[in-house]
Amino acid sequence: MRVKASREDGDEAASNGMMIGTRDERRTLETDAREHARIAREINVVIPKNSSMQQTVRRSVTFDGVGLRSGATEKARVRPARANEGRYFVRVQKGTIDTETLVGMRGVKYSDEEAEDVLLERVRMALSNDEGEKAETRARAAAARAAAAAKIEAPVSGVKGEQRARASVSAINDDVRLSSELKGDGDFVVRGAEHLLSALEAMGVDNCRIELEGSGEVPILDGSAAVYAYDLCEVGLTPAKSLNDAEEPRMAWKVTENVMVQEGDAFIMLNVDESTKLTYGIDFTYKSTAIDKQWESWTPTQDAPYALHLSPARTFGTLQDFVAYYRAGYIRGGLENCALVANGAEYWNAPLRLNNEPARHKLVDLIGDLSLLAEPGMSGVPMGHIVAYKAGHKLHAKFVRAVAKAAKTKVPAEIWHSGDE
Repeated sequence: MRVKASREDGDEAASNGMMIGTRDERRTLETDAREHARIAREINVVIPKNSSMQQTVRRSVTFDGVGLRSGATEKARVRPARANEGRYFVRVQKGTIDTETLVGMRGVKYSDEEAEDVLLERVRMALSNDEGEKAETRARAAAARAAAAAKIEAPVSGVKGEQRARASVSAINDDVRLSSELKGDGDFVVRGAEHLLSALEAMGVDNCRIELEGSGEVPILDGSAAVYAYDLCEVGLTPAKSLNDAEEPRMAWKVTENVMVQEGDAFIMLNVDESTKLTYGIDFTYKSTAIDKQWESWTPTQDAPYALHLSPARTFGTLQDFVAYYRAGYIRGGLENCALVANGAEYWNAPLRLNNEPARHKLVDLIGDLSLLAEPGMSGVPMGHIVAYKAGHKLHAKFVRAVAKAAKTKVPAEIWHSGDE
């Protein structure tokens, strides 16, 4: 989401729930699902329905941008996959991913014939002086765009010997800094995948092939999961079918014993429950009073959809920490354009997009890391109430391994978004 507002615009922005001004101007966002559905319509976001059956993307969607760690241009392409293939990354050669015609929020990719149809309708509208005829022309152009967007792309099987990294517990690198890392075949390592995986998990994409062209890093984009989520909204979902063209049920883990990991005063715990609820607390009072202490909870089946409630929240930190990361060589690209930066009692690049934006971003990260619990075709986030406090990717990884070893059963996955709002 690329919404801009000055501090003087803080009150107006807060009233529509899309951006909050300075700390004194922050207001509690409306959490009523119908209000968020109204906002979604205003910004032209149609959130795809979840299904009790496994899903994949309707067609490929491509992303390119700077790698936070590499400082170089990184490209990623999410492509359809069959049922029970799960989510997996593939290293592809330079020049494989076409970013000249991007799919998603930057426009649906048309064939030459489809593009001519849309262009012809626009020319007819421009030449007409009749408002009724113009309205009909707009409708025909919209139908042409919808027809292009509705086409379903066939799953890609890949080639023998390609380097892959499965988005699973077995691929987790425990010794991480700043972001998650997944170990693949040979020297293939996937870095910074948590925002993309978070969006795929929360939006209901159980199976997909994710191609990476570059160093193996997923582009940081604006530091949130919003671009990933909104592009998935535009591309849409479709049933993921097996080789014999059958649909397969979508399952999830239900943990039957409480699980807890702890390091100092930081902890993550899962309490057995009949549904999923995620709660995250942070305490930055010793670093920045701008961030301060925050708590945020999200119940997927009750609260506003992920695309609106969580995905716009950017990664965050203090100016001092980011400078230290640069000097140590941990990051080489981006900063003010891909992170919320706090400096003492103020944000360097205010205003905020959301109330409790840092705590909400921690939930984005947590969902991405929990997605690694998924077996092929499954949802990854387990049922239960998960509470995290002062944790990070390293503790997330430890928790994921603990849950993987805990007593649990497979149950039908929850429908996080039914489309009924």
